[in-house]
Amino acid sequence: MRLRCPRCGEGPLFSGWFDMHERCSACHLKYQRAPGYFLGSTYFNYGQTTVTMAAAYLILHFGYDVPKDWIVLPLAAYCVLWPLFWFRYARALWLAFDCLCDPTDFESDDGGE
Repeated sequence: MRLRCPRCGEGPLFSGWFDMHERCSACHLKYQRAPGYFLGSTYFNYGQTTVTMAAAYLILHFGYDVPKDWIVLPLAAYCVLWPLFWFRYARALWLAFDCLCDPTDFESDDGGE
């Protein structure tokens, strides 16, 4: 994923690791559509973390007979660190998902305010 504007594909979404631009620098699309808009990205992040952690546990414990005492600490660290890394991608996915589900809303945003 390139972490670019879902409408034009040009402007970067983020100015830092956690700091998101307010608008696209190329087409002026407003990224945060409404207050609490990115709450959905939290669900993407949580879901991805939970599914991969559960799959890793099941594969390691039942597939490779790794004792669960050896698995708990690395998976706990994964559950803390992975969402920090995945934050930007979850937001980009949420924005792209919204653009895919309601493209007319993204076409009508002229960047004015």
